[in-house]
Amino acid sequence: MSAAFDLLQWRHDMAEPECDTKFIDTAEGSNWLAGAVDDLIEDTLYVAGKRVTEQVSQLEDALAERVAAKYSAGEDYDGALGQVLRNVLAGDIDKASAALRLLVTKDEVRAMAEELVRPLAQQYADSLESDDD
Repeated sequence: MSAAFDLLQWRHDMAEPECDTKFIDTAEGSNWLAGAVDDLIEDTLYVAGKRVTEQVSQLEDALAERVAAKYSAGEDYDGALGQVLRNVLAGDIDKASAALRLLVTKDEVRAMAEELVRPLAQQYADSLESDDD
C-alpha cells in the first residue's frame, strides 16, 4: 500500500499545476498583446491562422469618429484636418503625418487598438494549445 501511495504522491507532485491565470495576465500574454497592438495598427494581425479584419475596420471607424468629434468640437487646432488632406493630396506624407498627430496621438491609437485586441488574446492562446496537440 505504501508503494502505491508513494506512486500516487509522485504523480501528484510531478503533475503540472492547474493554471487559473488567464493568458493575457502572463508575461507571454503581455508580450503578445504589445505585438498584437502594433500588428493591428499595421493591418498585419493574424490570430489562429486567420488575418484579423473586423478589428481593423473597427479601429479605422474609431479613429475617424475621434477625428470627426474633435473637428466638430472645434479642437482642430491650426486646421490640422485640412493640413492632413492637403498634404496627402500633395504627396507629402511626412507633413500629413505630423498634422494628423495634432488630432490623434499614437497613445490614443494604441489604447483603441488594445481595447480591440485584448478579447482576442485567449483565442490566440487556445490556438497555440491546439497546435501543440
